[in-house]
Amino acid sequence: MMLRDLVLEKDVIGDVLSVEHVEPVGWWHFSHSYVRGNWRKESKTAPSLLTKSCHDIDFILWMLCSPPAKSGLGPHLPSYVTSTGSRKFFRKERKPKAAGDATNCLSCPHERDCLYSAPKIYHDRHLQQGNTDWPVKIVNPEIEEIYKTAGAAAATKQLFKNLGEDYAADTPVAEVEARPWFGRCVWEADNDVCDDQSVTITWDDDPLLSEDDGRPVLKGRGAKTAQIHMVAFTEKICERRGRIYGTKGEIEYDSTTIRVHDFATGKTEVHKPHLAAGGHGGGDEGLARQFLMAVEAVDSKCMSAADAQREFLGCDLEEAFRSHAMVFAAEDARTKRQVVDWKQWWADQVEAQLHGL
Repeated sequence: MMLRDLVLEKDVIGDVLSVEHVEPVGWWHFSHSYVRGNWRKESKTAPSLLTKSCHDIDFILWMLCSPPAKSGLGPHLPSYVTSTGSRKFFRKERKPKAAGDATNCLSCPHERDCLYSAPKIYHDRHLQQGNTDWPVKIVNPEIEEIYKTAGAAAATKQLFKNLGEDYAADTPVAEVEARPWFGRCVWEADNDVCDDQSVTITWDDDPLLSEDDGRPVLKGRGAKTAQIHMVAFTEKICERRGRIYGTKGEIEYDSTTIRVHDFATGKTEVHKPHLAAGGHGGGDEGLARQFLMAVEAVDSKCMSAADAQREFLGCDLEEAFRSHAMVFAAEDARTKRQVVDWKQWWADQVEAQLHGL
């Protein structure tokens, strides 16, 4: 059973009042992708909330905004968004004194004692254990083939050659920004994205008119709050976890298990959803498969595009767009240190832009 099914089934935990969701990036994974790697600079890619946690914002809004497909209701839109966060750790002020002026792990006197040593992460933790897949293949995709055809020693030689690559103070900025630098000191890198960020989304009551006497009733669309925390410094890597608090019970979930506790009976029911293999927990192949099925349905004129999106992908274009827009609203809230009125922000930043096209 999917988590969203349990949330929408009101007999399970009643109406949702609040959600606490954590996106644990993983201590060395963050250094790989967001300090040394492709997603380290907002100006070249996007904020880490988008490049890492757009899935999480999407997931929360899908559960709390979107009504059941056949309900005939519109979305329960958020009211306000706030966010705090910054680049707390991966900056020069945190550099250990023992590292001195070193800018690359291979020439650093502190390397063997450093948690973020590139040789430890890419060689000791991965290549030495026979793993030439991610993250080693991101350093150099040729290492996989070198390992197969020439052996571990040749692959190690190539890895250390790549890790030894560095830039100097007079290297043109464009050259530095053009590629990742996986042997670069994490406290001397040119990264600028948040390594810790929290987002709070609140919903006001959304009363619906009763068909009987005209009195406003909530029908599961009462006030609620969602808190999303993206944090770099975790043992788990991308294994989301959280709790959903309802009026009749609560749900605890992680990447393998969903536990549903009933207040009335005191019983806890455990669900073990199917876990697919492949990238992003099977999500890469699954999404590609469902997309192709939707395209086929439209191409064969069996369904409209809107119906195919709903049937095969579980959401429509507006929902996907809304979740990405929420990231930028949260970034406005964080950088401007303000509470963002969602409906006003949408009118100013989305509808006004669309009308100008």
